[in-house]
Amino acid sequence: MKKLSIQLLLIFLAVGITHGASLQIPKILGDHMVLQQKAFAKIWGWAEPAQLVKITTSWNEITYSTVTDQQGNWEVTVSTGIAGGPYTVAVQADSTIVLEDILLGEVWICSGQSNMAWPLSRAETAGEEIPLSDYPGIRLFTVEKNIATRPNEDLNGSWEVCNPETTASFSAVGYFFGKMLHQELGVPVGLVNTSWGGTPSESWTSRETLSSFGDFDRQLEKLYEASDVEMERARREQVQMETMIKKQQDFENRENIGFNEGWMNIEFDDSVWDNMACPAEWSSIEDIGMLEGVVWMRTGITIPDEWIGKPLTLELGPVDEMDITYINGVEVGTSRKIDNWNTPRVYQVPASLVTSGELQLAIRIVNTHAQGGIFGKPEQLKIYPAENSDETPVMLEESWKYRVAYRFPEIHMIFNSHTPSVLYNGMLYPLKNMAIKGAIWYQGESNAGRAIQYRTIFPGMIEDWRATWRQGDFSFYFVQLAPYNYNQEYISAELREAQLLTLSEVKHTGMAVTMDIGNPDDIHPTNKRDVGRRLALWALAKDYAKDVVYSGPLYREQTIEDGKIRIHFNCTGSGLEAKGGPLTHFEIAGSDQVYHPAKAVINGETIVVSSPEVSSPLAVRYGWSNTAEPNLFNAEGLPASSFCSDTWKRITEGNK
Repeated sequence: MKKLSIQLLLIFLAVGITHGASLQIPKILGDHMVLQQKAFAKIWGWAEPAQLVKITTSWNEITYSTVTDQQGNWEVTVSTGIAGGPYTVAVQADSTIVLEDILLGEVWICSGQSNMAWPLSRAETAGEEIPLSDYPGIRLFTVEKNIATRPNEDLNGSWEVCNPETTASFSAVGYFFGKMLHQELGVPVGLVNTSWGGTPSESWTSRETLSSFGDFDRQLEKLYEASDVEMERARREQVQMETMIKKQQDFENRENIGFNEGWMNIEFDDSVWDNMACPAEWSSIEDIGMLEGVVWMRTGITIPDEWIGKPLTLELGPVDEMDITYINGVEVGTSRKIDNWNTPRVYQVPASLVTSGELQLAIRIVNTHAQGGIFGKPEQLKIYPAENSDETPVMLEESWKYRVAYRFPEIHMIFNSHTPSVLYNGMLYPLKNMAIKGAIWYQGESNAGRAIQYRTIFPGMIEDWRATWRQGDFSFYFVQLAPYNYNQEYISAELREAQLLTLSEVKHTGMAVTMDIGNPDDIHPTNKRDVGRRLALWALAKDYAKDVVYSGPLYREQTIEDGKIRIHFNCTGSGLEAKGGPLTHFEIAGSDQVYHPAKAVINGETIVVSSPEVSSPLAVRYGWSNTAEPNLFNAEGLPASSFCSDTWKRITEGNK
């Protein structure tokens, strides 16, 4: 092996990289990469037309050759052999490119929206995990964000060796998935993270597949009529928008007028400010409207004298989107995540600030999209003693003072990351030649509200990817939505149902259930470790023949018996268990289609459900709400998926 490496180096020195050389390879092929082991993997790129290209792989000492076509494209298929390394790959044409520190192992695509993009640095266990994340056998590649009207041949990014300097910014779910495979299999693992927060499934699907649905024809027509000038404008707008948002997220930047003039301070005179009823969305306020920018709000609070000198709890309900909250000019709480727009704010006011019966509350709110404002229910706005939450609170729903500090410049984006097919074109299609073992996927939040449509889009996207790669029905494992308080009831339950149905409709798929590790108040639950591990269990069982229980209970069928319903499951493992007490979140309904809470009892590998309110039950459902955190597991500690046995009308039918 050493002899061959020296030979490759001599070739490199002899040929050199000629100034103006035409030989190129895609970014996904680079130093430190992982190639799929025991596979026929492609090495490809571009050079001058009709040019001889030679590729030498050090693991088998074979030189492959090909000639570029009339457009200068070339590719060869190499045999990779068993896991190992490091190796080199030399590509020679009018210049030579030598790729070093190449490993053979298992390659997985990691994709989806923000919960897949969520970096390890923001995961629940980041503090303990990152310092120990020195795994030279794991390699990481993050695809740079890019939207495109047509399928691109290349993308931006680079391979990195897994260590504490590189893992912090990498996908937490992808990292934990890859770490478990690496430790259990003892082979190198390559992870390619191509994800973008807030994006719907259709952005990751090809034009050809989307055209067969008929739901996106108008958007696709507009996209594919776009000129290069329009597309370049769209890219600039995307950069401008993200830069603008980042600037306003810089809460340490005190150049904003509100900071300069001390709008948070007690002594500040807000008498000339306008008034608004609170809570309210800004869009309902004529002078604000659909503002994307920064607004400060202030109100005085009168508290009972007996509260003076005591710590208080301040509740504001949800704030759209980011805020810094002050009492008497001192910051008492902040939320700096764009996606926390629906999360109720609860902040603690220290006793040192409660020096009199009059307090001054000030809030700086940054909104980057749509309505903005403090928009919860009146009963959510209150303050009360922290040590006695049962005491009658002081309510804060009243007339507040407000002033607009900054309006974002209007950017009317013609295309963005939500446009159908643009992420498939820019961030997925360029990976099509890469040999892979499979893909993991965490997405669905941006399609909640269109669950019936998702029953078609999601399976179609999976098959679309497989057709793009032309590597057969590779494994595709996805994460079911976690509990979260969406603004319309049942929409995530229906989306979870669409995901569950995909298991039976699309072969070689698997689903990690997260009913027990979500956060109803945060769409980004920070426990990414268990998410990655549960995805890895599917891979270990299905792809690597490991004897592990890979899923919690999955609904199979129901039988009706003497006024009760018996539920049968797959994936019961060593048995069904109710965690923490009797089974919860079961409901049954009769011919009137009205569901009632039901008693559920484990009976062997089945569950028997009944209710005195329903003498002749027809259907049963479990965990059927946006925020349900039910307690059915198997003995291996994996939770059951929510389900609904009826075929009645869903609330998302007709939503496009």
